Amino acid sequence: MHIHLINLDRSSERLAEFCNVNRHLTSVSRFAAIEGSALNPDDLARRGLITKDILARDFFTPGALGCAVSHLALWDRAIANNRTVTISEDDAIFNQHFELRAEEVLKTLPADWDLIYWGFNFDLFLCFDMLHGVSPCVATFNQEQMRAAVAAFQKQSTAPRAFRVIWAFGALCYSISPKGAQVIKSKILPLRPKIFQLPEAKGVPPYSPAWRMVGIDNCINTVHREISSYVCFPPLVVSKNEAPTSMTRNSAPEPNSPSNG
Repeated sequence: MHIHLINLDRSSERLAEFCNVNRHLTSVSRFAAIEGSALNPDDLARRGLITKDILARDFFTPGALGCAVSHLALWDRAIANNRTVTISEDDAIFNQHFELRAEEVLKTLPADWDLIYWGFNFDLFLCFDMLHGVSPCVATFNQEQMRAAVAAFQKQSTAPRAFRVIWAFGALCYSISPKGAQVIKSKILPLRPKIFQLPEAKGVPPYSPAWRMVGIDNCINTVHREISSYVCFPPLVVSKNEAPTSMTRNSAPEPNSPSNG
């Protein structure tokens, strides 16, 4: 499985750390991430990618916009080449058995699958269809404990399964099919300031059913119920998810924070 690694030109230290931590991966190519501050919102609006008010307060930051456009560029590559692409951000930490286990999980997906997450952020919840048609599952995690145990995570051998995903935070690593890229783009573009509802979130911190459109992950979250998307559980990829070094969070509110509305 080839991995397209999103990394800013100015983030050479993050690139070096990724390569060191994930040196067991056999096929990785770097994709130069797009600097949000260099983007022209008027041009993106003319191309149908955003509405001009996307950078409104409490919604997208320039960093989050650059990150989103980077992901979209790789989706376009999947469509143009008619090939599935696997996308990783540069703070991702891969299990040592990732390549074997991910291929095994892919073989269990239906032919019309759109997207599968190989990992997700641990600071908030994950919602997936545990028993199809019977009950969803809302799972929470201990991010601090995970951060201290990434070496143990990398060594563990697990037997993950694919579950239909309802909500997942973070776009740290996922595979997207050509059909999935086309379908998801048609449903989420143009990116715009928006508040949307997740009823299942009312029972877990921060106990809010209303969420802001603040990043590409939340944009995709709005359409999971309409597409064929999955999450690998337990995950094969994690992230320490450290805000000070994030390409999306500089001088910005927490991108996965709930709406105040």
